[in-house]
Amino acid sequence: MKFYFPQFRLGDRVEVKVVEVQRDGSMVVEFQGDLIRVQNRTQQFFQAEQSIALVVTAIRPYAFRLAEAKDRFDISI
Repeated sequence: MKFYFPQFRLGDRVEVKVVEVQRDGSMVVEFQGDLIRVQNRTQQFFQAEQSIALVVTAIRPYAFRLAEAKDRFDISI
């Protein structure tokens, strides 16, 4: 297991791929070979193998919005 996580900057665009969707609405996504759990706070539904473009909106803790929307994803590692 890696303990290094990429250092994002505000406004960075991040492309992730959905690996698994959980019953609680959270998802496991893959970013550059790393698996990351994110909380979906949008009204959209995603499915495994779907690619999603995100924009970094906060650093500590990391938060993202959909690149084409203003809804957020919070990251919990």
